[in-house]
Amino acid sequence: MKDISLILQYETILHIGIDDTDSVTGGCTTWLATEIIKELSEFDLIGHPRLVRLNPNVPWKTRGNGAVAMTFGTGLGQKQLIGEFEDQRIFMYLKGKEVKYDKKAILERVSNLVSESSMPDSQPGFVFSDVFLPEGLYWQGVTNIVTEEILSDAIDGATCHGFRGSRGIYGAACSIAWSGSSGRPNGISHSWELIGYRERKKWGSKREISSSGVHQVGSISGVFSCHDADGKIAMVPNSPCPVLWGLRGMEENPLIENFDKLGPEKPIRWILYKTNQATDDHLRTLDIRDFSEGDSIWLEATVSSKPFTIKGGHRFFEVMDQNGDTVQCAAFEPSKSFRKIVDNLIVDDQLIVCGSFKNNAINLEKMKILKLENRFSKPPNPVCSCGRRTHSSGKGLHYRCKECGKKYKRPDPIEVPPPLNTEWYEPPASARRHLTTPASLMR
Repeated sequence: MKDISLILQYETILHIGIDDTDSVTGGCTTWLATEIIKELSEFDLIGHPRLVRLNPNVPWKTRGNGAVAMTFGTGLGQKQLIGEFEDQRIFMYLKGKEVKYDKKAILERVSNLVSESSMPDSQPGFVFSDVFLPEGLYWQGVTNIVTEEILSDAIDGATCHGFRGSRGIYGAACSIAWSGSSGRPNGISHSWELIGYRERKKWGSKREISSSGVHQVGSISGVFSCHDADGKIAMVPNSPCPVLWGLRGMEENPLIENFDKLGPEKPIRWILYKTNQATDDHLRTLDIRDFSEGDSIWLEATVSSKPFTIKGGHRFFEVMDQNGDTVQCAAFEPSKSFRKIVDNLIVDDQLIVCGSFKNNAINLEKMKILKLENRFSKPPNPVCSCGRRTHSSGKGLHYRCKECGKKYKRPDPIEVPPPLNTEWYEPPASARRHLTTPASLMR
């Protein structure tokens, strides 16, 4: 890391990444990003600020493992409204040119903000770079663990600073490395989130959000993860953080044009982020024999055991891959009605399962049924010629009339339509990970 005192005046495009400023008890990195945008108001935003979610399985993550990156310079061409901070309108430019600035002074200003606004039990870090960092760093950070060696190679030439361990430098660097343009098999390279923030005096108090307003906005084409099927609001955090709500969608304009329908509590500040949420970027296609603790998995497999339930309502079943290796899959209680889908699986159903490999099981995020094995039902007991219903003589044996003693051949099972379809199934939005592509958006 470079010594701040040795940095002189620069003329360049400035990329700033920041991470790990919040904790489970409060704070918010995206709020701190808006404070940085306000502080550096003499510069223009070039491109949208970027909210970048990273590996959801790292043991030291806080709530959503999200970092933020911003690019500053002198804007060129037409500007676009992307936010409003109290009475100040925030614009961005798609193109920009270099701007002259004192890097030491900017570092001190940002450092003071991070020091004042980060939570005491966080390990904040920020990175200043003249260029986008190598995109391979992002892919390492979203699917795996970034080692110190990988980080050092990727940030060569950048300037870093942090507090209390500075672990946030890793995520901050990864956020600058995300381009938001590399397509995945599902065709989604990025999505959008418009975040509204509360007045400071209301932080920690109950949010006043109308269910009808959420459902109205949630029904707009391309908007996702606003509420669950049972009506539960999913776009409002449960923590005492500054966020009022997060409105997500596949296009930016519908979010800006409709967020004012939410209420009755209104945001004192809002901003639109470009984000990797709903991209499935964290998932990797691996064979079962190659799984490691914490991997996020995309696996095509066949059901190899009947589902069963353990205390707490958690469901488990086993699948087998093309190599004959097996692994358990789990649908835990928070996945709610998704567990009923698991209950209706039978041996030899063919699936795609997606989720995190933890404690020797895949914690399911969603699954697609590719092919359903034929289902059969036991037919009614035959009726004897004397009019009485017969009874089974035992498993696999004939049926017998207790009244007259006549015996009847066991009838063949009746094929019944399956209770499932060949499609994607998932837990409700409130139990879904930020990175997971909702079933409604899957090709």
